[in-house]
Amino acid sequence: MGSPSEFPEGQGVRRMLGEVPLLVVREPHGEFRVLVDRCSHMAGPLSQGKVADGCVECPWHGSVFRLTDGQNVGGPATAPQPVFETRLTEDGVLEVRLPDAV
Repeated sequence: MGSPSEFPEGQGVRRMLGEVPLLVVREPHGEFRVLVDRCSHMAGPLSQGKVADGCVECPWHGSVFRLTDGQNVGGPATAPQPVFETRLTEDGVLEVRLPDAV
């Protein structure tokens, strides 16, 4: 995914994992949150949305998703966003994977 310095604190950044667009957010305490970048409502680009109070708001129709677990907490979306696990390698590179992926 990249080094931590590539991700401004509290802002959404779009990255690709193969063919899958991802939203990456570095939180103030240093943790990273990664969700699928396309809103579950109508595929709006979450990386262009507002990040605030531990959530991201889709810029197209206002659906709001928690960064920690992808649950929708507002707007027209009815499905959560897939969330990826993150870790920093010994070399300081951010890696992601789906939970329970081998």
